[in-house]
Amino acid sequence: FGGSGQVGTTLKKRFHLNRDVQIVERQEADFSRLQTIEKLVNEVKPTHIINAAAYTSVDQAELEEDLAYQVNATAVSVLASCAKKYGALLVHYSTDYVFDGLEKRPYKEEDETNPATVYGKSKLKGEAYIQSTGCRFVILRTSWVISAIGKNFIKTILKHALNKDKLKVVNDQIGAVTSAELIGQVTEDLIKRDAVTQVDSGIYHLCSSGKGSWFDVAVYAIKRASEKGISLRCSASNVEPVSSDEYPTRAKRPSNSRLNTEKLQRIITNPIPTWKKCVDGTIDELIIKDFLK
Repeated sequence: FGGSGQVGTTLKKRFHLNRDVQIVERQEADFSRLQTIEKLVNEVKPTHIINAAAYTSVDQAELEEDLAYQVNATAVSVLASCAKKYGALLVHYSTDYVFDGLEKRPYKEEDETNPATVYGKSKLKGEAYIQSTGCRFVILRTSWVISAIGKNFIKTILKHALNKDKLKVVNDQIGAVTSAELIGQVTEDLIKRDAVTQVDSGIYHLCSSGKGSWFDVAVYAIKRASEKGISLRCSASNVEPVSSDEYPTRAKRPSNSRLNTEKLQRIITNPIPTWKKCVDGTIDELIIKDFLK
């Protein structure tokens, strides 16, 4: 579910040759119309369900609370009930926004949640619904997702760097950008592993390794794009760090979005790459797509 988003598009590329995989777009199963979800799952009778659909507009969610809960919680409960019915493993993506961001270290799965936004609260409710059904599940909490499609920080900052001489970027929010490609890779690994030996149900944290602020990410992305031959008006030295107070948003962002991934690393095949490698890979994809012109 959610085949047209950042993660969904990556999953489509990974599974497109597998005839046993059905990619579901919004028009086939609209999360605002719950009966379409149940009808489709009953027709397919899946062994695995991957839910990449979500309401992700953090600021808009403050104005559309009912819709955010409908997509991120109520619809998820329907998927979880269907997974329970057919004994399927539900792979669901959640967010660092379930935490308030006040902790000084990377968050572990068992740390107390305390979402400060409608988006975070709706995603946490979705997690609770999944666990309450008794279905088999893997909830992957991730953060700062980037890719060559959709709306994300890397695309936005490089577009600005193409057209502006100077940029200001927040430097007091810390985390690790995570490529949709990495999320897709880990998801495929878990699905294949589960087909052999059932994966333990639970919440797992998934993000790239290392840490940096949005300012750090912007400087690195502009520097690497320039090194790869992209002509940008704004150089890395012309990016100015600023406080998030200078850019107030309707929904408050966590100051600490770091996630501890040790639990996940114990069960996946490949080591988790650094956030810089995730940025490099995303820039390479953007170059191939001729986005940076």
